[in-house]
Amino acid sequence: MAPPTLSRFQGSMAVLLCGLAFSFGPLTFRALREADEWQYLSHRSFAAALVSAMVIVAAGRNPVRAVVDAGRRQVMAGLLLAAMFSLFVVALSRVSAAFVLLMQSTSPFYAALLGRIFLKEPVSRDTIVAIVAATVGVVVMVGGNVGDGDAVGIALSVVLSIALGAYAVLIRSAPARDPGVPTLVGGTTAGVAAAVVAMGTGVGVAVPAFDLLMAFVAGGLLIGLFTPIWNYSHRFVPPADVSLLLISEVVAAPVWVWVFRDERPTNGTLLGGAITLAAVTWLTVRAARSGDHDLPDRMGRERGLHVGAVPGFRRYRRED
Repeated sequence: MAPPTLSRFQGSMAVLLCGLAFSFGPLTFRALREADEWQYLSHRSFAAALVSAMVIVAAGRNPVRAVVDAGRRQVMAGLLLAAMFSLFVVALSRVSAAFVLLMQSTSPFYAALLGRIFLKEPVSRDTIVAIVAATVGVVVMVGGNVGDGDAVGIALSVVLSIALGAYAVLIRSAPARDPGVPTLVGGTTAGVAAAVVAMGTGVGVAVPAFDLLMAFVAGGLLIGLFTPIWNYSHRFVPPADVSLLLISEVVAAPVWVWVFRDERPTNGTLLGGAITLAAVTWLTVRAARSGDHDLPDRMGRERGLHVGAVPGFRRYRRED
């Protein structure tokens, strides 16, 4: 039996849901009591890998066999995901969070360009309009608070945005397999790398129980459960749209900090967030009205990720 087919609108809503889930990540980081960024990254990454492995097991597959069967592109996607985890931490240590945020808003442009080059997928006029509007919104959110940063930090921020766009294209072009594999590979790789850095700086990886809980919530619950759904959604949504819809993470994160930690965002942040959210919502509504799956049958059989490892779905056997 073939995996269920989602419409482009359903896939878009799934990406929005994942972006909202990911947006709680900064809140867990701000709640840390003693752990530094590398300790947090290590435990968060290992938690994501652990939960992804558990999801694959729950779907009736062996995690090791799933990685072996996944193919080169999914393993590469996992390594790229690990690199993005690390790039984000290093970039934040050299430039302001506002600048990293501004660069992240350009990822849909890179996803659109790489998708056009490697997948031969056209970019719709609606997507282009939404990308431009969302970028304007992020610029308003950031305002002039980009601060000063060195050349390395600026370069890493640009590389991070390109990597995010490339990840969308790579996942979109991967053969049908378990969507938890990139998270399993990426979480394990990033966890080991961060642990090495933490031990190399002399702080070690031991953290208080509360900080460990926050890392598990961010990695295990948010990343480990929702990244497979995000990966599966790439099958039905073009790369540029995926990267654009994921900006919902950027918009929602300041709201959660405001609600739960009473740190009120600036008027510019609220206005820019409203503009960005309006652009993303408009694109989603347009996709719903079009009723377009935006995925030919042949592509659907060759691209995307097997639904078997997505939480909430039963296992399906791939048709050849």
